[in-house]
Amino acid sequence: MADKVSFTDFGTKRKVRKIKRKRQPSHNSSIYSQDESTPTSFDESSSTELNIDSDEFKFPFLEISVSQQTPSLRDSWCEMQVSLKNSGNGSAKSLTISFDNLESRGKTMVDELEIDSDIVLNFDVKTLSRESEITRMDVFYHTIEGDTFSIIRRDWFPNENEDEIIFQNEIPPGEEHKAKLYTRKEVMSDDFHIICSKCEARAPANFRICGKCGSRLQKRSDRAQNWGSNLKETTGIQDGRDVLMKKLRKLGELKDKGMLSDAEFTAAKSKLLK
Repeated sequence: MADKVSFTDFGTKRKVRKIKRKRQPSHNSSIYSQDESTPTSFDESSSTELNIDSDEFKFPFLEISVSQQTPSLRDSWCEMQVSLKNSGNGSAKSLTISFDNLESRGKTMVDELEIDSDIVLNFDVKTLSRESEITRMDVFYHTIEGDTFSIIRRDWFPNENEDEIIFQNEIPPGEEHKAKLYTRKEVMSDDFHIICSKCEARAPANFRICGKCGSRLQKRSDRAQNWGSNLKETTGIQDGRDVLMKKLRKLGELKDKGMLSDAEFTAAKSKLLK
């Protein structure tokens, strides 16, 4: 015999009571803001930016001097000499020199430049332009870990320079009033990596969980800052290596733009790397 089944029609819609969850104000500090998914500022207690031991990180730092030996004429080769010195605390790998509208022949690449060593490259360049125009020179080099640094210099070609220093600044001669046109644009402005203070593993800045120990590196951006698992203390701290690398890149840009004198540049670099 089948069980009895009764149905009751209440004739009204079911009412649903909404219960608001109480939220307690959070006193936990976070290295990530509530409305952003990218790192913002770091607490002084957990930041390595305020106390960076540069001996722990090895970075190359190239200083260059370019000399033009003979005048540059249209469709003819002129001699150029580039002096490179590594005044950093790490070896420079895969150095390359290139120009945007000059042909070159000769050695413009160096496999490695060790600490406190220098090298002179002699090669020829040629322009096909009739009128003098701004030429850009790029020098790229890398760290052992694969970080990339660049030096940008600009000057005019063709020209009548002979035994003169050229490519002295990122802003070409006579263009100082247009300095804003030659300002570099940062492709990435956020921190590249964070460090887990629990196991010291290094992870990209957008990681929420440490891949080594499983601890939380940052709070979830899709939840309120003081709700649920966001109450847990995070272990992510800023990577001192990235901080130092950014400072070195900025220092190089200021030098290339001619905004630092030789004495100021040397003092600032020594402070970072010594």
